[in-house]
Amino acid sequence: MPRYRITISSKDREAMLDLVRKHKLQVLDHGIRYTEKDGHSVDAIVDAADLAKLESKLAKATYHVQRHEDIDELGKARQQEVGRGNRYKKSDSN
Repeated sequence: MPRYRITISSKDREAMLDLVRKHKLQVLDHGIRYTEKDGHSVDAIVDAADLAKLESKLAKATYHVQRHEDIDELGKARQQEVGRGNRYKKSDSN
């Protein structure tokens, strides 16, 4: 099941604190960012099933949920960029 990085934002600071208190959501960085345009925002990692529940639950409140990349897919793609073998080992061709 895919997992996604999401950003949740709201103009209401207390509503943002309720993400942890009431909704038991584990947020990344344990910090709230603030901008005039979006208000308060936090990032979190959720799987697809939890994302659907979260979107329906939070849509009724004052939250805006933005889904970003599938972190499992992104991680696999990044692993392909990593070199193979020991680059420090001297070749036997000398």
